[in-house]
Amino acid sequence: MYSDAKIGGVGIWLDEIVPCLKDTDTGEIKETVVFRIESRSFLKKFNEKNGWGIDWIEVPNSVEVFALALKDNNEIQGLVGVKNDISVKAAYLHWGCTAPHNNKHRFGVQKYSGVGGHLFAIAADRSFLWGHEGFVHGFALNKELLNHYIDVLGASYLGAQHPYQFMIDKAAAKNLLEVYTYEWN
Repeated sequence: MYSDAKIGGVGIWLDEIVPCLKDTDTGEIKETVVFRIESRSFLKKFNEKNGWGIDWIEVPNSVEVFALALKDNNEIQGLVGVKNDISVKAAYLHWGCTAPHNNKHRFGVQKYSGVGGHLFAIAADRSFLWGHEGFVHGFALNKELLNHYIDVLGASYLGAQHPYQFMIDKAAAKNLLEVYTYEWN
């Protein structure tokens, strides 16, 4: 199910819609920060072997990688790669994944809920920053995920470049940014 780091693909499941992250054991809401990973060598420790979906060091340099972390201790809860796709005037959500301890679909455990939605919100945020009015596109890893994005995010099916290509429009992007809160660091 997991994609190649160079090609990209989106395998993020969205669970509970919460403005910050929610501790699944205690129900406590945890504030978050987002920061761009400037050093590619930092990405070596985020790899397929230890549950991060792909070897993040192999993500193309044209893709900006952002970390979603807890505000109180900077512990990374998810990573998302986003590219400014000028050719289609949208942010390309290249890849995203939750930390292994938040990935109940793959590992059966989830410390915090809300990570997946935050990762999509970061892509929408970048789209607005780049002047693309919130438009985001990406390639879901399978039909089930494509339908999930359509149902949960209000995404649209495109299918032009990939059988599971989706798009998030301006209205859906604004909805994401109204729900998910985080600080840029």
